[in-house]
Amino acid sequence: MIPLRIALGLVLVLAGYQIGALVADRQRRRVLEIDAWQALLHVLASDVSYTALPLGQALRSASRQAKGLVQEFAAGLARRLEGHVLLAEAWQTELDRLRPRSCLTPDDTAPLLELGEQLGRFGRDEHRGFFLRCQERLALQRREAAEESARGSRMWRTLGAVAGAALALVLL
Repeated sequence: MIPLRIALGLVLVLAGYQIGALVADRQRRRVLEIDAWQALLHVLASDVSYTALPLGQALRSASRQAKGLVQEFAAGLARRLEGHVLLAEAWQTELDRLRPRSCLTPDDTAPLLELGEQLGRFGRDEHRGFFLRCQERLALQRREAAEESARGSRMWRTLGAVAGAALALVLL
């Protein structure tokens, strides 16, 4: 009976540790996702302002270089724009479609939402400025996310293991 309790206790501690590891991994993925958004915005700013590509073509080109959800966003937005929908509406729809799987916080997506509202209303020179300002705001969010990830990684794992141990003590 005692070996079974010890085994169950270890399982609970490991399960708690794994839950903490999931939270820590989500924080790490948030940093990577912000990096992917910054890379996409950099490519779009270059393609729209220097090569004078229409935004739909720039999105298709950028989607080949992007990663993960950001790649899905760029490809999905390019497809929506082929259907002659409003850019701001298509931008919002694509962000909403990917939000459940994204690791971004509402503060992270705020600059992206504002960018979507501005695109299509002005010329390409203004678009470049919008992309660059959004990149700058995302850089601040990235710095915060990286600090959170570095600070929280060990904490979440330890907290999970301690919670698992506490649960094991209460139940067993």
